[in-house]
Amino acid sequence: MNNSGVYDIVFVMNQEKEIFYKNTTSKLLKQLDSMKMSDEERHQAKKMVLLFRNSFKSEDVKRATFGREIPEFTYYSDGFCKASSFAFLNAMGERSWKLMYINELWTYGPHFFLKHVPSQQPFDLTADQYTNNGISVPYFMGAPVKLDGQDMKPAQRFINVLAERILKRKVECYAKTRTVC
Repeated sequence: MNNSGVYDIVFVMNQEKEIFYKNTTSKLLKQLDSMKMSDEERHQAKKMVLLFRNSFKSEDVKRATFGREIPEFTYYSDGFCKASSFAFLNAMGERSWKLMYINELWTYGPHFFLKHVPSQQPFDLTADQYTNNGISVPYFMGAPVKLDGQDMKPAQRFINVLAERILKRKVECYAKTRTVC
């Protein structure tokens, strides 16, 4: 097979995943519209969803979050469930959100996600790592969990690298415009 044929196959697979990824991000944003929260909270939550979902694509973010030896990921959101759910919870607060955990008894587990307390809806920033492969996440198996010690390290690294990226963009913007961005 020639290089052109191989490239076309890879491109179609990547394009399909990219479309699925974008559609999932849109669904998450629409789900936030259906949840009872202030306009300010909704705006903050949507900004975080977009920031996190865009960051999942970055090799730098993966390396910073998971260390030098990045596992073989086949999809953007693979592996980010704990770090992104914990970061989202810390930013939005525990009054309205709970960190949930599905243990290893689930064939594809473990898995972390959030529960929006007022609506009792699961909110899963990385469900598409499963649904992309036709696997439904059994949210009924989830139980509240708190992270501590070693469990928090990837989540803290994820938060740190996102903060660095945001600061870098603001500095670059200021350098170009000489106004606070």
